[in-house]
Amino acid sequence: MLHRFTFLTCLLMLIAGWTLTASGQQTDTLSLTLKEAEQLLLQRNIPLLMQRYNLDAAQAEVITAKLYDNPEVSFENTLYSNTTKKFFDFSYEGQNTLQIQQVFKLAGKRNKAIKLAQSGVKMTQYQFYDLLRTLRFSLRDNFYDLYYKQQSLATFGRQISFLQKIVTVFEQQQKLGNVAPKEIIRLKSLLYDLQHDQLELQKDIQQTQSDLAVLIREPATIHLQPQMPADEILPSVSSYAFTTLLDTARQNRYDLKIAAEQIHYNQLNVQLQQAMAVPDVQLGLSYDKQGNFERNYNGLSIAMPLPVFNRNQGNIKMAKAVLESSKLELAGQEDTLEHEVMNSYQQALKTEKLMADFDPDFEKDYTRMMEEVQKNFGAHNIGLLEFIDLYDAYRNSILKMNALRYERLNALESINFSTGALLFHP
Repeated sequence: MLHRFTFLTCLLMLIAGWTLTASGQQTDTLSLTLKEAEQLLLQRNIPLLMQRYNLDAAQAEVITAKLYDNPEVSFENTLYSNTTKKFFDFSYEGQNTLQIQQVFKLAGKRNKAIKLAQSGVKMTQYQFYDLLRTLRFSLRDNFYDLYYKQQSLATFGRQISFLQKIVTVFEQQQKLGNVAPKEIIRLKSLLYDLQHDQLELQKDIQQTQSDLAVLIREPATIHLQPQMPADEILPSVSSYAFTTLLDTARQNRYDLKIAAEQIHYNQLNVQLQQAMAVPDVQLGLSYDKQGNFERNYNGLSIAMPLPVFNRNQGNIKMAKAVLESSKLELAGQEDTLEHEVMNSYQQALKTEKLMADFDPDFEKDYTRMMEEVQKNFGAHNIGLLEFIDLYDAYRNSILKMNALRYERLNALESINFSTGALLFHP
């Protein structure tokens, strides 16, 4: 009777402290909110910083296109004069010539090249914002995923710690003959199963944390700990119509704007290539000190290649083919966009409906019920196996609720990603 009393007393003490988690404070832990993570993304992310330099390079092309061709100057002097018997004779009897030439572009080539470069700048800007859209989605997805996986890992930690203590007590009581061996085997089997699931979850968390750390350029030694508000109120997906989301996507998707601007760029390129078929004019001034016609000869020259053979036919044909290809690319991208918006919309509706079917107080009620189960187990009103089954069901419910919360936020972020707008922004 004394052994049985001691055994029950140990179990009651364990159950009373079950919800307490002993964890050492890590000095390299970084707690951050979603807003802070997004600020770090804008400040540190390598691809974004590289794209900013690409924008500077594109703007430099506009400067280059605006520049005029430099004039050409040539000077010639006699190396050795047989008449004066002098090297480099600059005297009155010496001979030297001077020529200055300037190319003038016709058919508006310079203005067309400027417009082409400006269109390139616009596309580079669109590429920056489209890259930001992709990186922001990746950041938020990893942020939410890491947060709820860490919540699930904490549930594993509490259960494993509790079961390890239970196994220790049962092994001690088995030596006294108060516990059957099969109960020990059942407990250890459940414990090993939990530890295996914990290990797999830790692997997932490490990869997710690594992906998030790369996005915001945090060292690999830093342990990231996302922080989220307890009550997050977001608009309902059902309050949006599909046509509204599709119109939003057509207005805000920068990859679609890139495809449209690419058509404009190729149209300008066709015009430029057609203008290149028109030859440029070269004007020149010349001076000849000992000219054949007269001394101190001054002349004006004009030169222009005759477009007999090369009229830039190949480049014109290629530019037109690229233009037609870009038109088809835009049409295909519009089709893809429509399906992306529909898929994200339908997935969000299904996830929202599933969340609505769950009682918001379900988790709290379940937790209170488990507290009563623990008390009844301590009072020996329910058996060990029944307690373990209820406990395992509780764990699965918590894990599935965390997964569902993540899937809900992921579905909303998918709508943000497919529409290119922050419609669901915490």
